[in-house]
Amino acid sequence: MVELLSPAGDFESAKVALYNGCDAIYLAAQKFGARAYAKNLSFDELKEILILAHSLNKKIYVTVNTIIKESELDECINFVNDLYKLGVDGLILADFSLITYVINNLPGMEAHISTQAGAKCLEDAYFFENLGAKRLVLARENSIEEIKKIKKNTNIELEIFAHGALCVSYSGGCLMSSLLTLRSGNRGRCSQNCRREYTLLKNDIPMDKKGYFLSMRDLNTSSNLKKIIDAGANSLKLEGRMKNPEYVKIITSEYRHKIDDYKYEPKSLEKIFHRNYTEGFLFNEDRGKIVDISKRNNEGELIGYIKGKKNDLTMVELIKPLNINDRIKIINGNEDYYFTVDEIIKHEKNKNYVYLNIYKNMNNNSKIYKMIDSTIDISYDDKYKRPLSLDIYGKINDKLIIKTIIDNKEFIGSSTQLIQEAKSKPIDDDTLFRQLKKSNDTSFYLKNINNKLPNNIFITIAGINEARRDLFNNINSYMQRDRQINNINEKIIRTNYEFEDTKLCAFCKTEEQYKALKDLGIEIIYYKNYSPYVGKLKDIEEDYALIGNYGGIYKYNGKELISDYSFNVINSKALYELHKQGVKYVTLSYEASYKDMKNIVSQYKKKYGDNPNLEIITYGKQNLMTLKYCPLRRYGECGKCNHNNYKLKDEIASFEIYHDDDCITHIINEKPLNLIDELELILPLSNRIRLQFTNESYDEVKKIVNQYKEKLSGLNKKYFDSEKQTRGYFKREIL
Repeated sequence: MVELLSPAGDFESAKVALYNGCDAIYLAAQKFGARAYAKNLSFDELKEILILAHSLNKKIYVTVNTIIKESELDECINFVNDLYKLGVDGLILADFSLITYVINNLPGMEAHISTQAGAKCLEDAYFFENLGAKRLVLARENSIEEIKKIKKNTNIELEIFAHGALCVSYSGGCLMSSLLTLRSGNRGRCSQNCRREYTLLKNDIPMDKKGYFLSMRDLNTSSNLKKIIDAGANSLKLEGRMKNPEYVKIITSEYRHKIDDYKYEPKSLEKIFHRNYTEGFLFNEDRGKIVDISKRNNEGELIGYIKGKKNDLTMVELIKPLNINDRIKIINGNEDYYFTVDEIIKHEKNKNYVYLNIYKNMNNNSKIYKMIDSTIDISYDDKYKRPLSLDIYGKINDKLIIKTIIDNKEFIGSSTQLIQEAKSKPIDDDTLFRQLKKSNDTSFYLKNINNKLPNNIFITIAGINEARRDLFNNINSYMQRDRQINNINEKIIRTNYEFEDTKLCAFCKTEEQYKALKDLGIEIIYYKNYSPYVGKLKDIEEDYALIGNYGGIYKYNGKELISDYSFNVINSKALYELHKQGVKYVTLSYEASYKDMKNIVSQYKKKYGDNPNLEIITYGKQNLMTLKYCPLRRYGECGKCNHNNYKLKDEIASFEIYHDDDCITHIINEKPLNLIDELELILPLSNRIRLQFTNESYDEVKKIVNQYKEKLSGLNKKYFDSEKQTRGYFKREIL
């Protein structure tokens, strides 16, 4: 049976999800989750939710899916240990240091590989399955055919996004937020630059008016859910940890109905806060239409139109119900006006018309959308609770005993107060049932009692309640499923890599760039021996390969491997674990500052007794987003993409666009990173520095390489151009 996995950004949403039909929920505690701005749960709340979920035979997965700085590593591992001891069923992980730690040391807790780790192909699945991971959260860009292929050839569980907001960039591959605002999406602090307006330029000429060229529609697969399940999905993931409990209730209950009855037609998915819907890349949505360039904000449900004024009141035609306390949005020309309805006045003649007291003039026929439906009821009944039968024992001068069987295990509760002989009114079944029915506040409801007490006895109400509380304390202790950690003593395996003399290497995209690099005598060139972050893992003839994803470790086993910046390595343990997997050189994340670099190297030497083999990118136009979506497709530019100069421009900067041969879109920073004047600081840390060329000409490649050769030869000259180049993250700390 497929698992329905619901989101919870706070305690109330978690309860709502559990009582409305999910099989598991995913949430974050107070740290290291990829939704840093959600309320998230305290450890006390998490403990209560664990008890509730396990009582209902459901699971709790905690997201620890951010990249972890060296300075945070020990704290994060202690945090993971605490989650294990608390009884959490599984962790959703992105940083390779934590993935390997959980698999190797905490086998009682499932390791789920977050979509932030960039798993999207069969080789990725092979790698993580062999590593010991329980589940793979596939990229939102995967198609049904790709899911079928992975499922057919592996045994690893597959988690598939079924509903909710979509990231325009492949998850884990977006640097837009951190480069522009220092709020790293890889650390749960995305500033959502994709939801902003941009102008699309072709050869510096606008192709259209301003639009939301990167703002994806919301995913809704409810009409094709059976196809996803038949493809092999083990878990259907509903996105929404930033949403309110009402949203969580509706998506959970609607998808529960649909899973249980494929003929069911969802009735409420239009009532919730959402953008225009799409079935996503799962069902091969057109790469140019998955974005709605005219809308940034959630659309809501169209409920009516402005029809004029009467005195100070606004006349409205309703096509769907409106209630007091509903939150609405009125699209008034180019302006969105938000309003909470506090009064509804009936029209004199037409039942479809009402008057609202809106303190602003609205254009006739302006559309009205309901954003929050105040009538959504998030209370819950006993539908998903478990029935409880209680046996009640005791005799005069003994304790009151309550027993029950759950999961074939006996639980007992007792009072400290003793049973007495009744002097007036004895305890009867109705009194017992009334007091024990308070168990309905838990995940159980009282179905019946079996009163085995002798006649003519008495115990106070407080005594009955005491026995009931003791029973549930014992049940809760069992349901939490807390654990103990055995001594963890990770064996250090020496890599014995020699710290070689400094080498200048280069990445390139074109034959022209490749020729320039060969003409300049660069020995280490990544061109046809590069396996990208996104795309088919092609055969590589050379004896060394630059790999962009974890599947490359599996595919190119036996070659000299260099992991690319897309592995998001920002701590010494991730670096060490990649070395253990056969990666000879590890490229640090673009998001690593100089301070981070120093900490990583010093801690690596301290912990593992070796020098790390690092490669650091010191020049290149940083890849801000990698997209399956193409902003040019709607304008009929297919086939022309790399023959013209395309950019997205906002009021601050421009971002260039280029495409791979397999139609993968890249948005890059127009200002190239250049750390040439920082080499004196970098060279003691790294034995290889890389120049990254994307759309530079032969002459531009030649100029940059010669400058680096001069600098490395000892020439004391400044090359950095502060107006045209950037130092990126080198002197800035990401949040």
